[in-house]
Amino acid sequence: MIIDLEPISRRIDTKISKKKRIYDYLTKINIQIRSLCGGSGTCAKCRILVQKGNQYLTPPSQNEIKLLNKQELEQGWRLACQTFINEQLIDNLESSSQPQIIIFLPDELLLEDFNILTSGINKGVEFNPVIKKLYLEIEKPTLEKPIPDLERIKSSVLKVNKEITFNFELLKIIPKILRESDHKITLTFWNDHKVIAFEPGNTVKDNFGIAFDIGTTTIVGYLINLNDGKVYSTASMLNPQTAYGEDVITRITYIKDNEDGLKKLNSIVIEALNEIILKNCARAKIQSNQIYEATIVGNSVMHHISLGLNPTNIGLSPYIPIVQHGLNVKSKEINLNISQQGNVYILPIIAGFVGADTMGVILSSHIDEEKELTLIIDIGTNGEIILGNKKILATGSCAAGSALEGAHINDGMRAAAGAIDSIKIDPKDLSVSYTTIKDKKAIGICGSGLIDAVSEMLKSKILTRSGSFNKEFINHERIIKRDKNTEFIIARKDEDDLIKDIKITQKDIREIQMAKGAFYSGTKVILKYLNINPEIKQIFLAGAFGNYINKENAKFIGMIPDIPSEKIFQIGNAAGIGAQNCLLNNELRNKAEKLLKNIKYIEIATKKEFQKEFAEAMYFPHLNLDYFASLKEYTDIPKR
Repeated sequence: MIIDLEPISRRIDTKISKKKRIYDYLTKINIQIRSLCGGSGTCAKCRILVQKGNQYLTPPSQNEIKLLNKQELEQGWRLACQTFINEQLIDNLESSSQPQIIIFLPDELLLEDFNILTSGINKGVEFNPVIKKLYLEIEKPTLEKPIPDLERIKSSVLKVNKEITFNFELLKIIPKILRESDHKITLTFWNDHKVIAFEPGNTVKDNFGIAFDIGTTTIVGYLINLNDGKVYSTASMLNPQTAYGEDVITRITYIKDNEDGLKKLNSIVIEALNEIILKNCARAKIQSNQIYEATIVGNSVMHHISLGLNPTNIGLSPYIPIVQHGLNVKSKEINLNISQQGNVYILPIIAGFVGADTMGVILSSHIDEEKELTLIIDIGTNGEIILGNKKILATGSCAAGSALEGAHINDGMRAAAGAIDSIKIDPKDLSVSYTTIKDKKAIGICGSGLIDAVSEMLKSKILTRSGSFNKEFINHERIIKRDKNTEFIIARKDEDDLIKDIKITQKDIREIQMAKGAFYSGTKVILKYLNINPEIKQIFLAGAFGNYINKENAKFIGMIPDIPSEKIFQIGNAAGIGAQNCLLNNELRNKAEKLLKNIKYIEIATKKEFQKEFAEAMYFPHLNLDYFASLKEYTDIPKR
């Protein structure tokens, strides 16, 4: 059976299995495609166009009939996760060098060419790395002084160090290295006393660490020289686990439903980390065994999967992780390709859905040292809220990030080439201008574009404050009523030479309302729970989404509190900076453990105030306009 994939010119030549979907064949040859639902047939993001051989495929499933309209099905559009090959028909085919099936993979399907945020604002830390190197010239043994090798090494070390311990495995290589190097050696110490590497000659200058931020969607690795604290190289990639679901819940489900699910997802992420290590080493022209420590941040589920720990209970009430405190493990125990005895430090988890990445944000932002009450919103695939100052610190999570990253949005997508990332609407005629990432043809709308679209639709009075389409504009040519769902056309297929019209639907607006409402109401609930009077004086927006959005528009739709824009700061990949700083300063690890004891974790959705706060925050910008007194435009926008 031959399947050709266009426009990427790939061919699948394989035996057919009745248990495999087109989705499975694509995954098998490492073509990563969008699948918010992990291939369960509910998100409709894995659309493919069958250009030849539709008769060899199983008929559309009930999910496809529900999620694809009649016209799309007639044109040959299918969902890869719902489409099987009809084994009986294929058995009767004669062998041929020509493809029986040709499938077109649209740009928005492929998980490639993503904007991955690697930078962030680093306020700096005192340079005191846990890894240090020491060059020694060891006294040679004689008949008069037949002192054992290890004792002579210890004697030399104790002249400059208070303590020394050796891994047993290193004892096996001491005699050979000592004599081949004329007793000139370099020891690598972890935490000042534990020797984790024993090398011939003077290798003090070759001293590196790597900091990882393992996100649900992306992975970033920073190679750092531990002699001077400088970042020598940065590499990133899409998290290859996205082929098994684009959020943590679908990955937990995959692990529950597949006997080897945990093993598979663990090996996938470790392979990704090792690939990033190789990329960084190639750029810095070093060997991977010159990396002696790695630090890792990630949400609780990524944390567990990376360590080979089952995250299932994190997804079930009361959302309990296996471990909370920071961990130190040997690199070889998790198959990470750095120095064989290298250490891997994983930052502590705060709570079930507030992970080590949030601890990284807290450490890098220094929110615990701020005099003024500060709000941090980390907008990613999961949304975290941190509120506090040097007197008090609280955090909670809200299920908001996925919609803002394209999930559940009709033409939504992540920030990749071709995504509409900024929008302007002329209120006079409702004409639309937009930009796309990398100036490619528009294929969808990413989070920053969604925020802009809703803000502009409000300013143009296309939407009411309740989120409904304004009846005054219902007959405008850009507003279409289709299948009981009203749509506003952002980009026209014919005008812009696109595959399809790109639009914002009434359902999309509701998704944005729920997302922005979750962040704002979550903040209010934490404020009430802390029972403190001070107003929020500054806001830090963390994460890729927080870095790219128009902060004025985020405030205009009521996603963040109404404070002066000059007090709203976009701090980038703060979690990744936190991981870096833990490489550079050993004391930060102790600080993380102390913070863990003092941070108040609030299960926002279970608080009695939440439903009321959430319902009020669903309005644009809020039911109570007094909370957004600076937004004078809202006096002219209808409430309903």
